[in-house]
Amino acid sequence: MQRDLTDAFLRSLRPPASGRIEAWDTRVRGLHLRMTATGAASWAVRANGADGRRHRVTLGPYPALPLAKARQKALETLAALAQGQNPVAERRQARERRRAEAVAPTVAARWQEWADIASRTALRGRGWSDAHRERVDRTLRLIVGPALGKRALRDITRADWTGLIATAHRERGPAAAGNTARVIGAFLSFAETSGWIDASPLPRRAATRLAPPVAARARSLSDDELRRVWRAADALGPKPRAFVRLLIVTACRRSEVAGLRLGEVDREAGLWTIPAARAKNRAAHAVPLGPLALAALAEVWPQDAAELAPDHALLGHVRGSALSGFSKIKARLDRASGVTDWTWHDLRRTARTGMSRLGVSREAAEAALAHISGRGGLVGVYDRHDYAREAAEALRTWQAFVAGLVGQGAEVVALAERRAKA
Repeated sequence: MQRDLTDAFLRSLRPPASGRIEAWDTRVRGLHLRMTATGAASWAVRANGADGRRHRVTLGPYPALPLAKARQKALETLAALAQGQNPVAERRQARERRRAEAVAPTVAARWQEWADIASRTALRGRGWSDAHRERVDRTLRLIVGPALGKRALRDITRADWTGLIATAHRERGPAAAGNTARVIGAFLSFAETSGWIDASPLPRRAATRLAPPVAARARSLSDDELRRVWRAADALGPKPRAFVRLLIVTACRRSEVAGLRLGEVDREAGLWTIPAARAKNRAAHAVPLGPLALAALAEVWPQDAAELAPDHALLGHVRGSALSGFSKIKARLDRASGVTDWTWHDLRRTARTGMSRLGVSREAAEAALAHISGRGGLVGVYDRHDYAREAAEALRTWQAFVAGLVGQGAEVVALAERRAKA
């Protein structure tokens, strides 16, 4: 039937005994309502497209789609057909794309798989350090995940990836952009090698072109600045105070000190052994603990240490966890010391610079910082000495210097012991 459709008429329609009925609208060409014997009703529009072919496009069910909205939707569909569009084909393609995305691994899923594989490799003595795993996880959580995490990896384009790096450069600065480019590049290289994608869409020189490297930091604290930072740590709680002072006297990395475990420390022997799994270069590193370091540990050593597991972390705000909240600790130190424009890593550079000033040899000082970059090539092949003894002596020399700089070591130890007993 064909007539000027009204809401009253549509409400009066009854399902046919069998088959279906169609009510065609005279106001909008091609618009009609189809009702089956089950009572199900739906709108559709039929018209010729720009290609001359006849098309029938379903608009939606009635009464969920009322008459007025069905007419508006029909007019929009007719306009699209006249312009050469094919709503039916577009919907079909959209359904197929959604179906494919539902089964295709997403960026987030592949990223996590990559990180898990690298972590298993690390357990065998190679692969990532804890700090690098944290960097990879942070890149996914803050940068890659929000923009691309739910999309299928194989559908991500070069423009998508380079756009993320450009955004990181604009919002977080060149250093963050460089880190983002390197992490994404490593992920895509692994994805290509693993057959997840045909080829990495990221340009080979993406990090250099999109996030040019920033100049290496050259900041090291003067003796007076180091003394002021040490003394400003008195304004902190025992755990962050121990963190700051262990950073200064051990020259270790931030993540290594923050994650200090109970079973890594032998207080009687005055030795801290960082296991390979927690070291950046995946090699165990022995660090001597002089009076200042032992005093810092005495303040945080748990009274029930004998009952705790060896992997119990000592410095976290939550008992048994690694320390966090570094920016807040740093801000309090800056206010209390008056020393600014420095980073946690600058303390490590300060120790290395100080060792050279104290006459420590280059090999011993580099070994004290667990650096292996200077022992590659033929040197690494032929010189198999581990420099462990020299590294320990270098750190003792540095710790003795710091003790003299901040006050007599005995007084510092006595103060720490009184705090631990309080």
